[in-house]
Amino acid sequence: MNRKRDVYYWQERSILKYLKKEWIEHAVFKINSNGIEGIGAGTPNADFGETYKTTMAIIEKMRKLTEEWEDLNNYADFEKVMSNIVKFDMSSKTAVEIAIADYILNSKNLDLSKILFSKKDLNEEMKKLYVYNDMGYAVYDELIDALMVKIEFIEKLSLEELEILKANIDKYKIWIDFKGIFNHYEVKKILDVFKGLDIMAIEQPLPIGSEFAVKDLLTKYPVFWDESFKTLQDIIRLKDISAGLVFEITKFGGLLKTSEYLKVAESLGLETMISSRIEHPITLDWTKKIKESFNYIDLNYEHYIEKTSK
Repeated sequence: MNRKRDVYYWQERSILKYLKKEWIEHAVFKINSNGIEGIGAGTPNADFGETYKTTMAIIEKMRKLTEEWEDLNNYADFEKVMSNIVKFDMSSKTAVEIAIADYILNSKNLDLSKILFSKKDLNEEMKKLYVYNDMGYAVYDELIDALMVKIEFIEKLSLEELEILKANIDKYKIWIDFKGIFNHYEVKKILDVFKGLDIMAIEQPLPIGSEFAVKDLLTKYPVFWDESFKTLQDIIRLKDISAGLVFEITKFGGLLKTSEYLKVAESLGLETMISSRIEHPITLDWTKKIKESFNYIDLNYEHYIEKTSK
């Protein structure tokens, strides 16, 4: 084997608060070449069938490729080869791609986030509120300094809990992420309960495959799609029933595909949001580097993280 550099990977965990689960696992990937390092991370997405084990198995394949690759500055060429190996596990691809972007920054002083992305004039930021049954009240104190709050359903709520939620968020602009877990009737009932709130947009109101049933809501609310949007083909499929699309760099395996898809969405006149699940701080930092390229920014969830460590 013609190994040109050293590559390492390991597990880290974020300890959580306010949520039903206590921690979340991350995969960290490090490149070391003549003392110059590049570090990336990826957090497996259970919604896409990823687990820590599947992510680490693919990262092992990427380790061998990364160690033998002639010149990591050939970023786009490496990404093409990696994409042929990584079919679906975008968390593993993100960890490796960010590590290479970080290595290029440290070795060449070239920040790929600035090269691949341009800034927009208007960006609206919001704070995340995960919504589930029997929520404690302490988390609402974290919202005091927010102007806009994105409520993201983890599970369905009773009518009584919806009323409690409404009473605690009625002072903010609201973005509602339904996560595709409700049917059309349930979405309309929730929106009826929330009547009177300043609702900025609704996100993924219906499950994947049921998107076109949203047409009666399009005249009342801007509709953004997240889980339904994974490929370029999805942009074309959803463009006529969308105000905009939700991006995550982990969803698309790093910076290159995110930049490519963003340009297509913008060419069709769609608005865009940059969002993130609870990710490793390395991934979140790179996401924040490109946040001003999007109309809406959903990256403020630090209040859910106690600490991240090995």
